[in-house]
Amino acid sequence: MDCHWLKLSPSLTKGLASINNIDETRFEQFLRRIVAKLKLQDVEIFTEEERLKLEKIFNVNQEQLIFSIKTLQYIFMKILKYIFMPNDLKIDLKTIGLDDDKAESIVKVWSAETRSTLNDIGPLTNDQSDSLSFSWKLNAELSSDFRKKCKVPKAYLSLNKQDNNVEMEMTHPELYSIFLQFESIQNTLDNLIMKS
Repeated sequence: MDCHWLKLSPSLTKGLASINNIDETRFEQFLRRIVAKLKLQDVEIFTEEERLKLEKIFNVNQEQLIFSIKTLQYIFMKILKYIFMPNDLKIDLKTIGLDDDKAESIVKVWSAETRSTLNDIGPLTNDQSDSLSFSWKLNAELSSDFRKKCKVPKAYLSLNKQDNNVEMEMTHPELYSIFLQFESIQNTLDNLIMKS
């Protein structure tokens, strides 16, 4: 019962059990409050008075409530470090021991938070003035009196982005190596698109 991004420990298992005991009807609201407060560093998520009310609402003791809050904080901090497809995330959460309803709520809140974050940064990355232009030319070093029948083709690449210009000179093996890396990246992106 392990997934690659989260390793189970006894305290995590105890926290997951505490989360599973929380009433589903108010779980999503509880989760949204935790995630909202995660953005504000060094801020107490619930006051003492709120924690006492939550203990009564969820019918849990103080230790179970604290374990639930800390575990949800930990899971969300780990989720932020990885890229997931929502269905894969839900499967992973169920694999580590969360109930289906809780896993579904976590994925729903995570998706909403991720979407709002991407929308916040979206206009910065989609600016047309920020586009990359690319040009190239081919040169060849030909033989001289000292080296007969020697020719070395070289590609000159120029990448221009606003005030940042990069020029590179590459031999055929170097250019082919970059091509293979781009092809690998493209295949990975294609596979991700096919899964969604």
